[in-house]
Order: sequence, then structure tokens, then C-alpha cells
Amino acid sequence: MRHLFITALVLVGAFYARAEQSDQDKITKINAPINIASEDSKKSFIAPHQSNLKSGSVLNSDFQVEFVNFPENAKPAFLYAVSIYENLISSPVPVKVRATWKGMGTNVLASCAPESMYRNFNGARLSNVYYPVALAEKLSQNNLNGTEADIDCSFNSSIDWYYGINGNCPSNEYDFVTIVLHELIHGLGFVGFYDIVDNKGTFDNSANAPSIYDVYIYNQLNEQIADEDIYTRPSTTLKEQLLSNNLVLKNQGNTEAVKVYAPQNWNVGTSIYHYNESGFDAGDANALMSPFIFKGEAIHYPGDKTIDVLAQLGWKAVSFDGYEIKDFEEPCEKHPVFVEVGGEMDIDQSSVKITFSTDNFATSQTVNLAYNNSTEQFEGDLPLNNAKGKIQYYYHAKTTSNVAFSYPERAPEQKLSFRVGADYYPPLLQHNPEKMVNADSPVLNFAAVATDNVGIARVEVEYRINGQEQEAFILTKEGISNYAGKLEFSAQLYNDDVVEYRILAIDNTSRENKRRLPATGYYNVSVFETEEPMTGYFNNFDSPNTDFEISDFEVTLPAGFTSGNLHTVNPYPESNSDNQKYNLLAQLKYPIVLEENGLMSFDEVVLVEPGEEGTVYTEDQFWDFVIVEASKNNGKSWLPVTDGYDSSVDDLWSSQFTGSLKSAVSQAAGAENMFLKQTINLTDNTGFEAGDTVIFRFRLASDKATTGWGWAIDNLSIQNVTTAVDEALAADNVTIYPNPFKSSIYIDGFQSDLTNDVEVIITDLYGKTVHRETLYDASYSGKIKIDLPNVAPGVYMASVSDNNLNTITQKIIKN
Repeated sequence: MRHLFITALVLVGAFYARAEQSDQDKITKINAPINIASEDSKKSFIAPHQSNLKSGSVLNSDFQVEFVNFPENAKPAFLYAVSIYENLISSPVPVKVRATWKGMGTNVLASCAPESMYRNFNGARLSNVYYPVALAEKLSQNNLNGTEADIDCSFNSSIDWYYGINGNCPSNEYDFVTIVLHELIHGLGFVGFYDIVDNKGTFDNSANAPSIYDVYIYNQLNEQIADEDIYTRPSTTLKEQLLSNNLVLKNQGNTEAVKVYAPQNWNVGTSIYHYNESGFDAGDANALMSPFIFKGEAIHYPGDKTIDVLAQLGWKAVSFDGYEIKDFEEPCEKHPVFVEVGGEMDIDQSSVKITFSTDNFATSQTVNLAYNNSTEQFEGDLPLNNAKGKIQYYYHAKTTSNVAFSYPERAPEQKLSFRVGADYYPPLLQHNPEKMVNADSPVLNFAAVATDNVGIARVEVEYRINGQEQEAFILTKEGISNYAGKLEFSAQLYNDDVVEYRILAIDNTSRENKRRLPATGYYNVSVFETEEPMTGYFNNFDSPNTDFEISDFEVTLPAGFTSGNLHTVNPYPESNSDNQKYNLLAQLKYPIVLEENGLMSFDEVVLVEPGEEGTVYTEDQFWDFVIVEASKNNGKSWLPVTDGYDSSVDDLWSSQFTGSLKSAVSQAAGAENMFLKQTINLTDNTGFEAGDTVIFRFRLASDKATTGWGWAIDNLSIQNVTTAVDEALAADNVTIYPNPFKSSIYIDGFQSDLTNDVEVIITDLYGKTVHRETLYDASYSGKIKIDLPNVAPGVYMASVSDNNLNTITQKIIKN
């Protein structure tokens, strides 16, 4: 089900129209508001709501704090304050806070601002409006700031602080928890760009654009002072407003608008971005956001007005789940509507409505949707009266605190639509081709994404073997638009067979509009056969070989390397589908019989897109990855031998990849000095055990976004064959060299005191003898040369023995 999180509706100003550019804009120059230490004393305590404490419930967000020069006795109070916000606000992205301890003069308690602000990002509710990065990350559900802090705050090291968390602050000290709570509000959104420069009011940024907080500042005439049609920027009229002492921060909740601090003298750091100091009764938690904090004053809850404002900025949302109305062909008197409405705020169930129009909103009708307790949906009927053509509509609702929301986000400026009448539009279809199949276990796993304005009737695979059409294979619907299925071939395949297929999506109309992939012809699938099982395998990839069946991999000598390796094509391809991976594969044709604690090792370079910070393999935002997998049923199903991983596992890989990004492609290239060794225990926590016969594959999974150089593998060793060496001979230090060799080997150190024959046998890893040589009647002590010019490159066993049954065996490799 699609979840559409929508922030509150706002009154439309001139700058809200969608910008022509869609580029993400970032600004890092933000004036940090400050908190002033009052010399007066006002001993009081406002406790936090119990549900806002960290131990009170499951956390809604994760604040990660970096302390800089912080005293140890101040840290617990800081973390206590943070825990209050971890339940008050929610975000799928961790909020990273940098807290610095330093000197700041005599009357400044602290300062705080977002590290950066973004506008026009994916998920922004208003165009050309800057959002603090932590809020932008919540709305976009992406880490926009990398490893940088989202909120940067500083605290005065020369202040007499009270570090207790019980609110019993002495009358001669300042409550540290209170100040932390105040400063974090600035980092979360009570910040902006209003300033007075050259005696004129303006926005202090090159884009001349407001923050999301700035948008909600109104004057006594109910004028939005950020509206440039009313107050140009820069201008003396805007300056007069900023110094008017008569501005309010408007909110849509049941609480009244709150007056902001706008004194007749402009104060950078306090003006506009605090509440006015007067007007708060004793015990009013909203006083937390006034510019002055008193000695002995302890406020451990931000206040309902402040919570409402945070919600309005975007920190709380309502979700409209579903249900965009599909096109249909036959006109009707009325059409049913279903929608789920929920989220982080309580919905007024009587407020959920749909507004629609059959004439491009020259006129419109609004229908109340009633809540159905059994389906947990809001339901109703659109009175279409057999209308044809394009119907436009939007949903809207209010919370119990009277905050308005809509879907689409800026309705009625933006609207949804459906069409009634004959349909001529084919479905949209996405698919990543399957490129290989194992003849010994012929299975293909298909996946596709299909959508249509009317709906999908079915998605099927048309395929043929050696030119003969087979019965179409129907894919199963999984979710809203995903289709998948496992095709198991009924007939035996052989490596010279020709397998072809295409994907077909058919819509749910009388015309049965169709879309095929590929648009013409068929995809070709390579058929291969596995070899006989082995107990071990080695390959340094210095020469081409057919040991692997590969798709988008190569065995070559890439630029930047001194020897060949197995590597993906550079750069590696992106997925053709929005929410499915494209798989690059290299599958070893030789099954391996596993030993207890058998090892696989290889050298590798991994330059693939790293996932979002903090995500792990199998999570949605763990983007591209590489993985080693194995199968004990000849490829019908695969298990991970390692978890998937990406460039982030090594600092050099990560910095090279991310530091070279240009237009969604990393320009970084692999090199010899970037190799790291990977070693895997094949029977430790892998689902496999000694005696299993398994096949291995290397897979790079790529999404539809950023790409880069890829994955390189060298010196692959799987269970080096163990040798039973006679202890007496081992002590004689027998060696066989060079290893690897080109045409000849030498055996040095093999000694026999009697007149004996010495026999040398070279076998492959299946036990087949490829060379046998005997030195007759040799009282021998010295070096034996064996010429092997006609032996093919590969891995062999060299066995040397005499008539006394003294034997030495060693693995050798021919290049």
C-alpha cells in the first residue's frame, strides 16, 4: 500500500508556485539564534509529559549526539533533553546533533542552527522554501547530509549551570535541560533568514527565499510578510514590519497565534525567531521559546503552541493511504471511493472529504466520506451522473486540533484525475532481463513492474525453446504493481539449446491494450551445463577461461591492474525498474564438495553505490550491493554466503566512490592498490555443512539510480586441496617450484638413500593423470626437472614417490 504523508495546508503566497527547476538547493549560511541569560531569578518547574520520556514508549526518532569538548557531568542532562524529543517528533532518518562546549561571552547561554537547509528536494511541501536539513530528511525519507551534523549547537562554558534533571534548579543557576530543549527547537525549525541590511528588510540568502518558519510570520493586518507582492525584498516597508513589535507566528491548530519577539531595535539572534517575552502566564511551557531564560527557571516541555508549530512546519503529518481512482470505460451514476486516513495526528472523522469536478474546476462538488469501522476506511460515492472525460479531484481532512491536510500536497492547486471512456493507452512495463539458465536445473525467476491507468489484467511470459513456442507462463501479482514467478522447464535443456522469451502486460479494458518487452523480438537466455564436482578450486584469472558462466562480468586485464581479474563491466548497468534490482552474475560451473570449516578467499575491489548511512543489507535504502551466494539444488534457490555489502565497508573505497560522483555516476576507477582480501568460512552460519555439494556465484545488484566502476575479484581460492604429507618427508623441506609455472617445474629436496625408482605423477583435480614420468635406478639426491609444455592452464596435483612408498604431494598451478 502506498503511504502518502502530507503536511498541513498553508495559505498560498506568491512564492509557492512550483519552480521550473527541480534541482535540490542547499544553503549552509544560517544565522544561529541565541538564548540570553537574564540576571533575574524565577524559580519554577514545568515537568515533561510522561509519554515524552525515553523510557515511556517506543522511540519515534533517533537523535545521535557528537560531543565536542563537553564536560562529562553535562552529558547526561543533554541526553535526557534529547530523549524528550525522541518521542515528540518522528523521523525515519537519524537526527545528528553536534554539541560544542566553548566560551561565548557573559550573557549568552547558547546558540543553535541547522547545519544546512534545503529547498525543492523530493518531498518538499512548498516550492522555493528552505527547510532545516533534519526536517528535509524526514520529508524526503533520505539522509541528505551524509555524515555531517544536522543540528549544530554551542553552550557557554562560563555559565553557572544546573545539570540535574529533576527541575529543582537553584535560584542562582541556569537549568541546563531547559536550554538544550530551547536550542534544539531552533535546529528543528525555529530559524530563518529575516535580517535588516543597509536599513532595509531582506532575506539573508542569495536566493532571496524564506525558510519554512518565515512563511508563517504575519502582521496585525493578517498579511504574510514573506509575500513579496505585499512587501518587496529588500525594502524599508519590510524593515518596518520586522521592527513593529506586532508580528505573530500563525498556526492552524486550536491554539491561538503566538506573538513573536520583534523589538524596535533589530537584534540578530533574538528578533523574530523567539516568542515575545511578555504574555505567558505562570506555568506556561510555551515560555521556553522566549529569548530570555531566568535563573532557577526549569521548563522540560516545549509547550502545546510550539508542538503545533512544529507540526505545521512538517514534523507531524497525516497520511492518505491509497486510493487513486483508476480510469474506467463505462459511464455510471455514482462511483465508490475508499481511502485510509491516519498518521501522527488524530483525525476528526467528520472532516474527511473528497472534492471533484467534471469541468476543470469551473464548478465542483464536495462529498463527505464516512468512516467504516470494519474496513477502517473512509468511504463514499462520487455522484458522476454518467459524466465522461476527465474528472479531477482531491482529498482533504482536519485533525482534532483543527490542522488542515490535503492530498495532493498543495490541493486545490494540484489535483488528481481519472478518465471515463474508451481507453487506448497501453500499460507501463519495466523488467530486468534474465540472461542465463543452468541446464541441469532449468529454472528462471521472472520479475516485472506493470501499471496502467485502468488496471492490469495479467502479466505473462511468452517463451520458446529452439524456435518452438511454449505455453505462456502467467506471473503472480505481488503488491500494487509487482509481478513475479518461477518458471521450471519441464524438458531437459542442453548447452546448445536456444531459449528466448518476452514479457507481456495486458490492461483491464475491452481492447486489451498490450505492452511487450523487448518492444520487438525476444530476450536471449544463455544455457550452460555444470561440470563434475571438485573438492577445491583456484583461479588467478591471468588468462581467459570458461570456468564461469557470466552475465555483465569479464575476465580481462583492466586499466590500473598488473594482472587479470574477474570483474563487472565498467561502469556497471543500472536497473530498468524503479523498485527491482538488475543482477550482474558470475557463476562457477564447478560444484564444490564442502569440507568442515572449508574456506573461500579472494582479493576484491568494491566500488558500488553505498546505502544510506545506518542502513543494513535487505533494507530498502541499502542501494547497490555485492554478495556471494551458493546453492545446493543446482541453482533452483540461493542462500547468502555473506551478507550483501557495498563501498562503505572500506574507507578508501567509500571516499573514492562518493568523492567522484558526477551526474549520478561515480568516476572513480579500481586500481591494484585498492585490493582487500575477503575470507569466508563456508560452513559457519551459512546454512551449509560438510558434505554438501554446492555451486557458487558472485552477484552485483544494481538499482535504478547511481552507478560506478563495479566489482573486481582476483586470486579466488575455494578449499585449497589438503595433502597428506609423510612427516619424515615434510621435515626434509621438499619444494616444487616455480608455482605458478609456465612450462616446467622443479622438485627439490626429495632424497632416497637406496637405489630406487622415483615416480612423478601429475593429476588434475578430478584425479585424471595428465603426466607420468619415472626416473629408473637412481640413487637420488637432488633436483628433478619435469617439462609440462602440453598441459593446459589450470590447477593440478604433483605427487612424487619412491619404491619405499615415501611420497610428497603438492598443488601446482599452470598459467
